Amino acid sequence: MNISKIIPLKKIILLFLFLGTFGTSTQLMAANDGYLIRFQVKGMKDTICLIATYYGNGTYVKDTLKVDAAGRFTFKANADFPKGIYLVVINDKTYFEFIVNNDRKFSMVTDRNDLSGKMVITDSPENKLFYDYLKYNKTRFGEIQALQKLIVRGKTSKDSVKLLNDKSDAINKDIIRYKLEIAEKYPSSFVAIFINAMREPEVPEIPVLPNGRKDSTFGYRYIKAHYWDGTDFTDDRLLRTPVFDNKLKKYFDKILYQNPDTIIKETDILIEKARPNPEMFKYLVWYATYHSENSEIMGFDRIFVHVVDTYYLTHQATWEKPSVVENLIKKANKLRPLLIGQIPPNMIMLDTNNQPQSMYSVKSNFLILLFWDPDCGNCEQEIPKLKAFYDKEKDSLGLKIFTVCSDSSLVKWKSAIRKRKMDWINVNGPRTLTGNYHDQYDVNSTPVIYILNNRKEIIAKRLITDQFLQFFKNYIKQVLHR
Repeated sequence: MNISKIIPLKKIILLFLFLGTFGTSTQLMAANDGYLIRFQVKGMKDTICLIATYYGNGTYVKDTLKVDAAGRFTFKANADFPKGIYLVVINDKTYFEFIVNNDRKFSMVTDRNDLSGKMVITDSPENKLFYDYLKYNKTRFGEIQALQKLIVRGKTSKDSVKLLNDKSDAINKDIIRYKLEIAEKYPSSFVAIFINAMREPEVPEIPVLPNGRKDSTFGYRYIKAHYWDGTDFTDDRLLRTPVFDNKLKKYFDKILYQNPDTIIKETDILIEKARPNPEMFKYLVWYATYHSENSEIMGFDRIFVHVVDTYYLTHQATWEKPSVVENLIKKANKLRPLLIGQIPPNMIMLDTNNQPQSMYSVKSNFLILLFWDPDCGNCEQEIPKLKAFYDKEKDSLGLKIFTVCSDSSLVKWKSAIRKRKMDWINVNGPRTLTGNYHDQYDVNSTPVIYILNNRKEIIAKRLITDQFLQFFKNYIKQVLHR
């Protein structure tokens, strides 16, 4: 069965205890030295269940097993079967986990009414350790939840609330201590590997600078420098846990400064760490591609272009189909001249008097490019806001607007201009002397807005008018401090 079929699990009940599709069709025929895992779930009979695997941020079907009248079923796999945490899925909400690693032949027996609580494991020290870990966490988190419920009820004094919070903190410290003890006592176990992977640095005492003040940036620098301590980027088993992708996402979304150059630098560093392991290398390149391509943060398309140029144009993404690589390169080539700081292509189009107007010839401190359509509902809402902003700020900012209409109907176009009092530089997109603006400016819907400075460099794009005032304040402030 193809691993790319995602199973409809919610984000896993046990996930809180731990804190695309890359697979191919797999024949699960165990060799003599392969895996032979016998399961029994009392309360099940004459049905089927699924074997699934975590992979990155998803959960994917790996095999389908037949369950007999006594709730017994057997999983077989060759010795090279990918290692990690797997799931026996009984239905959408019922499942249990097991580790595929060093133990090749073992059994797991449980009851459908209490899958983890009644689990009995034979001949697998790793899974025994894993379930001891899960049971301990479940018990201690239950204690924390009970304490928090007392606080939520609001029937306790401030002193009692502090006492309850202190008890919760003490339990959390016990949990952390318990995890670290496992990692130290069983360093080669898979449980230790993912415990180390999900560890986050504890900031030591903040040092005092020569001026007598505490170093205000020390905490951030320390966390960033030690965030990946204990994580082996050459171990692809981490991909088959619910840990690695979550930590990766937090690093790029919350730990790092949200600046394209910073993200690009750190992306390359992590990918290079993973290069010795083809599966990890592939995943990190995919992660960087997917998240930069779909980012809604202005300017992050620079990251996408960098990733494509670095790993696809250089033929390093050998796992991808040529058609996929070709499409990514085409998209990067389209975006490259539209990155923040670039001078976009000139547009020369006919205005309402049938005269050519050149975008490059417009003299202003700032130039807004508006791509719009008379029948566009969003344009109907956005253009009045843009006009109000323009009328108020045009003199103070030295602002002009160059509008490109997508409708070829001159009557409809001119009527909409009059109706909306668009006293700007209005040109008709289809009546162009400089090529297809849809391709040149990546315009697939309307409205689309670009903002250029007096050198015709792109300084912002795809904003809405409500964001203009804050943007111009920040931009002018940055320019003054250069």
